[in-house]
Formats: sequence, structure tokens, C-alpha cells
Amino acid sequence: MKQNWQAEKQPAWLVAAIRKTISSLPGGYDEAPEWLGKKDTDNPSGVTTQSLYNRLRTDGDQLFPLGWAMVLQQASGNHFIANAVAKASGGIFVPQPDIGDIDNDDINNRLMEALSAIGEYCECIKESIADGEVDESEREKIEERLYLASAKLQEHASLVYRVFCRPEKVDASDMRSEASVANNLSVE
Repeated sequence: MKQNWQAEKQPAWLVAAIRKTISSLPGGYDEAPEWLGKKDTDNPSGVTTQSLYNRLRTDGDQLFPLGWAMVLQQASGNHFIANAVAKASGGIFVPQPDIGDIDNDDINNRLMEALSAIGEYCECIKESIADGEVDESEREKIEERLYLASAKLQEHASLVYRVFCRPEKVDASDMRSEASVANNLSVE
């Protein structure tokens, strides 16, 4: 049986996350080339809207560069790609907010968001099991709600630790390699 190398190198879940990211830009697919270096007379090898579509075809022979995906994710302000990669890897993506302007109210608001997400998860479970069976669609909704609730709780805990815990003091002197110790010895 012949393997589909395209599907292996560019899985459908990644293509879906990139498409969602591009669509979330205010100008959508028309704006994306601006972020990636739009093709024009000064940049003849730049990106066009059509080149984006070509690289996001599931049966195409072109791949969407990861660097482009990351630029567009940052431009969109969303984390669709990071979430998709984390889910596919069996993990949870937890964005690390800038703690420069974080205060107790912000941390408490994050906890309220987490509790709200847990409530939505519980309601989803209640609705899904009402008929005595969880179908595939319901399972996807449950997993999505669980993922969001878990990520919100992790984000809250991360803020608590980053704001209120003293930084760990690390003494890594015993972790140096023999070569680095040898470089510190002088010979006269």
C-alpha cells in the first residue's frame, strides 16, 4: 500500500489550524501576504494569496512553511496553531501572559475564566450523557471544553507562581562538564 507522504508531512489538523489563523486576520487571506512579504516589483519572489491557497491544499505537492504559520499566528493574536500542535502531541498549550502589568484582580479574573470554562465543560457533559450515550460529535465538544478548562487553570496557576513565588536559586556548578572545568585551569 502506497503511503500518502503529503498527509504525513502536513496533517489535516495543521492545515485546519493554519486556515483558521489566516481567516482570523482582519483582512483574512488578502492580509496574510502582507505579513509574509507580499509579491510585488520590489519583491518578485514574495507571497501571493494564491500561493497560500496552493500550500494549504490537502492533495497538493507544496507545504506551508512553519515559519510562515508562526508569523501569521503572532499577527492574528490567536493560538490556533500552538493549540493544534499541543493537542496532536498529547499536551496542552498554556500561553504565558506578560506579567509586567498583572495584579491580583487580573489573577482573580483568570480564575473566574477558568471556573467558567469548567462550568461549560460540566454543562457539556450533562447534555452529552442525557440520552445515555456520547456520540462522536459530543465527544469532540467534550474534549474541546476539557482542553479549554485545563488550559485556563494552567494559565491561572502559572500566573500565581510567576507573580507570588520567589525565584528559585539554582547552583549548577556540579552540572558543568569536565571540559568546562578544564578550561578554567591555568597552566604556567
